[in-house]
Amino acid sequence: MQINVENADGLNLEPGNSFCIVSHSISYVERILSSIIDVNNLQDLLIIKPENNIGIEEIRRIIDFLDFAPQGEYKLILVYEADKMTQEAANAFLKTLEEPPHYAIILLITTRWNSLLPTIRSRVQKRFLKFVPQSDKLNDFERYLVFWDAEFEDRILSHDYQILAEDEVADSEDVLNQVMSIKAMIDEYLQKDIAEYVKFISRVSKINDFRFLKNLTKVVAWMIFTNKDLQIEKKIEYLKICDEIQRSKLANFNYVLTYYTLLLGLRGEKQ
Repeated sequence: MQINVENADGLNLEPGNSFCIVSHSISYVERILSSIIDVNNLQDLLIIKPENNIGIEEIRRIIDFLDFAPQGEYKLILVYEADKMTQEAANAFLKTLEEPPHYAIILLITTRWNSLLPTIRSRVQKRFLKFVPQSDKLNDFERYLVFWDAEFEDRILSHDYQILAEDEVADSEDVLNQVMSIKAMIDEYLQKDIAEYVKFISRVSKINDFRFLKNLTKVVAWMIFTNKDLQIEKKIEYLKICDEIQRSKLANFNYVLTYYTLLLGLRGEKQ
């Protein structure tokens, strides 16, 4: 199987092997693979796309799927966000990754190569798929969002998103609407005095929603990185917190403490 697309550097994917595609954007990889794979051939294609983590049940599905020969030339398994694999799941997957059937291509997809367990990394062939936003009309924050999700690019360029009212942001199911609204909300309150800012944090800290926390830390990470008032040591400290939340498979965080730590940190020397 040969993937011939711009920036793919000729990804040679031969049956009987396990690979890991590493890219800046999961959605970009998904778009590329969807354009070259017959996604309607469900008998020979298995897609694992986790909402939270990849557990032992998902690995059992893969093993069961590979028990039978393909209808066509080969069977293809796509495991998106493979870094979300639990330790138990990874251990159960090792033998299959190391010795897949001769008719199988196993593709792990991740933006976090170093977050994969060493035992997983040693059993796959790494392939890098470079992603470059198509437009030069994006500002720095918009480019950051497009690296996160390539599907955002067209919507941002056409202004197909809403800045929601503060009491609507947490309940939004639209990730781009939520992220843009979080950014606008934080920008607004950073301009207010510390008393108003703390009241804002107090309201946000009542949102015990892991999905919202992850989206907020995506925004905060960019704002901290670009904050000229913060010393490098503080930036590293806060970015480590953001990264830990993004990598986490479980919602085991002290929400109140996390919101206060990151949002107060954003004020830099204004505190």
